[in-house]
Amino acid sequence: MKNIAIYYRVSTERQDLASQKTTIEKWLEDLPKDRRPEKIYEFQDEGFSGKTFNRPRFKDMLEIAFARRIDTIVVYKLDRFSRNASDAIKTILSLDEVGVAFVSVTQPVLNLGHENPFRRTMLSAFAEIAEIERETIVARVRSGLEAAKKRGIKLGPPVKIDEDMQTKVRELRNSGFTIKSIAAELNISVGATHKIIKAAEESFKQLEND
Repeated sequence: MKNIAIYYRVSTERQDLASQKTTIEKWLEDLPKDRRPEKIYEFQDEGFSGKTFNRPRFKDMLEIAFARRIDTIVVYKLDRFSRNASDAIKTILSLDEVGVAFVSVTQPVLNLGHENPFRRTMLSAFAEIAEIERETIVARVRSGLEAAKKRGIKLGPPVKIDEDMQTKVRELRNSGFTIKSIAAELNISVGATHKIIKAAEESFKQLEND
């Protein structure tokens, strides 16, 4: 670990941010000298639920992570990162693709630091879980779109954005990417990206109401 980001989150005033900081500081102190980070970035969100990725400092952290300015993200516990385990797994896998590791200091099984010999095994298991869910989501989205078409409801972006591109947009969104970063990654407009994501969300709502 050379450059790390530490992320803290509390959703209510009753939660204790100090205990998170104390635990992580102790974890850093206990690291062997040759493994201690050279640079530490700290990000903190207060009053935000872990059920959403729409947290200002969380998004700032992901931005520098995907820009490869850090090599590890450290949290007190996984639910500080995200309360949705599925979203957390997808994001951890996306971070791994750009060389950023993940460490939960109070959960040894989630110590996915670069030095962990079992890191690849754990990430492979996460990938299998994510793929199963992805296939389920794709099937549900297609089912929802077909049901909407039968009712005469027009959904989705202009025809020039093909189904393969739409699937890529949804996958990146599920992995925690922002609308702007998705548009830049796939070289499409922000407006088109927003329409694809909105259409997918509407499809899920309609499917759940059927």
